[in-house]
Amino acid sequence: MACHDRGWLRRTSVVVNGAGWEHAVDALRCRPNLAVGLHLNFFEGTPLSPPGELDLLVDSRGRFCRGFAALWAHGLAAKSAARLRAQLRVEMQRQIERFLTSFSDRGPLSVDGHVHYHLLPPVFGELLSLCDVYPIDTIRLPREPLYWPLVAGAPRPAMVNVAKNVVLRLLSYQATRALESRSLKTTEAFIGVLGTGAMSLAHVRAALDHLRRSRTTGSVEILFHPGRARHDEASLWSDRPELQAFYLSENRDREAELLCSPVLDQLLRTYGAVAGDRATLTPPAKAAR
Repeated sequence: MACHDRGWLRRTSVVVNGAGWEHAVDALRCRPNLAVGLHLNFFEGTPLSPPGELDLLVDSRGRFCRGFAALWAHGLAAKSAARLRAQLRVEMQRQIERFLTSFSDRGPLSVDGHVHYHLLPPVFGELLSLCDVYPIDTIRLPREPLYWPLVAGAPRPAMVNVAKNVVLRLLSYQATRALESRSLKTTEAFIGVLGTGAMSLAHVRAALDHLRRSRTTGSVEILFHPGRARHDEASLWSDRPELQAFYLSENRDREAELLCSPVLDQLLRTYGAVAGDRATLTPPAKAAR
């Protein structure tokens, strides 16, 4: 909230099946100028559906347990594909409907996914079909350019982020035609996968440099993770140490500081126009003669 109240943050997405749902609704309702989207979650925590209805998605404790690759594999398996899609659909409907009970007045629905699960073929297929049922207008496609090592001075990303970048770009490009055929929106550019967990001004600058050189124009989404958990919340992820480290990382404080810093605002304005909840990358100025 501070990143919006005192910084550059223009849009956020909310997990409706998180423990902080009511708190999030109260905070966001007080900020009508902060755009809000739905962050579909099939990755952690508990579903809105009865666990018995989602045996392919949850463990014996009724908590989401499928990793990205495992869920993708289940979607490819002939024996489980149809049942998996049915379970994804019913949980997705419940998450969409809970979101709309509080934010239907925020305009058309923008959807993205926790750990980008919404791009997995079985999830994406059901999400597209629900566009005929709900007022879904925009779906995130994290098609970030691989600016490292092409841009001089670009920070070297973690290799796991490079792998994510490649996979997500492939899935995004496959999804692009489907969105276009349904007149669904997405941004022309995206930044944030290569810097996941440690976004910095250098990552933003290098990505924008690459987009400018490729003559990409239009709206740009830059993804940050500024909210750090309190230390007394560490036990929430006691069985998933990688998530515990991510949520308690000081890098999240650094991302929050960057979002509240005038240097980010200054950098973005050198590349384009900033208005409302969008940043628009404009063509480079012609050299003076």
